[in-house]
Amino acid sequence: MEKIIYTLIIASIGGVLGIKLKIPAGALVGSMIAVAIYNIYGGKGAMPSNFKLGAQIVVGGMIGLNFTKESIYALKDIIFPAVILVIGLTLLSILLGFAIYKLTGLDLVTALFSSAPGGITDMTLISEAYGADISKVALLHLMRLLSVITILPFLIKIFTKIITK
Repeated sequence: MEKIIYTLIIASIGGVLGIKLKIPAGALVGSMIAVAIYNIYGGKGAMPSNFKLGAQIVVGGMIGLNFTKESIYALKDIIFPAVILVIGLTLLSILLGFAIYKLTGLDLVTALFSSAPGGITDMTLISEAYGADISKVALLHLMRLLSVITILPFLIKIFTKIITK
């Protein structure tokens, strides 16, 4: 029980620091890094397996809160872009995951979940159920997230200036 309390305290401190430092997804990233550092440098954190189920329920509930009647009605206006996104991202993700699998030492399941376009929390939680190496999935998604948040807005700004001229 003591290990669980220490893990939660360290995760909380890391989460608050992540928010205060304005890190993208600061609560998640900060708590993840803080607990990882604690584990790496001798602490032995612990989290009961039923906490993962609780986390999935909370994440599912948070995602569900994004849907309203209006968002469902709006689907008719965005169905074509949605189909393009689903097909395009799925195909590109599978190709990228397969390339990562072939070119690196990652197993196929880990490579595929690491290249999936979902969020870090969602992909990490789902990938565990399929036997992926969740620490690698989380780290690769963290790298993707930080890259996208720091580089993509700059590229979009440049691209839109070029296209709209």
